[in-house]
Amino acid sequence: MTRRLLHKRLEKRLSPDWETAKREWAPLKAFFIECGLDGNEAYAMAMTASELMENAIKYGTWTRDDDVLSLAIEVSPRAVVVEVENPVIDDPASVRRLDDRIQWMRGFQSPFQAYVERLKQVSSQSYQEGESGLGLCRIAYEARCLLDFYVTGTGRLAMSAVYQLGASLS
Repeated sequence: MTRRLLHKRLEKRLSPDWETAKREWAPLKAFFIECGLDGNEAYAMAMTASELMENAIKYGTWTRDDDVLSLAIEVSPRAVVVEVENPVIDDPASVRRLDDRIQWMRGFQSPFQAYVERLKQVSSQSYQEGESGLGLCRIAYEARCLLDFYVTGTGRLAMSAVYQLGASLS
């Protein structure tokens, strides 16, 4: 049986706080189901959006009261794209660390191997505040998404996750 997916786009400008990320979970899952994704895919894409929003909140440079987190989702018959933007400081070292993390994950034969290796690394270290990288590995492994990012001309980090439809999550 061939399913019919709706081609839909959703854009939101959100307050950069933890409650926003939690509050958006259920409406996002419902949006994905409405577009024709099955329950597993809808859950995975809602998790992806949530993880990306949480990363943006945690690592964004929120210096102005009117700074917002931007969320854009596009569902098409071929793919789901989730993109989150947040303001960042001009820090080439942090952008390089993010690029290194993504390239490191791509260096494994499967996202599962990267996820397991990252779990081992994190569990072997003493607890410390900072960047675990588990959220990005989780998106790549559990949601089967390809991750990428760029810095916009206005100094915002745009992080995207692309799920190719037809890649089973079961």
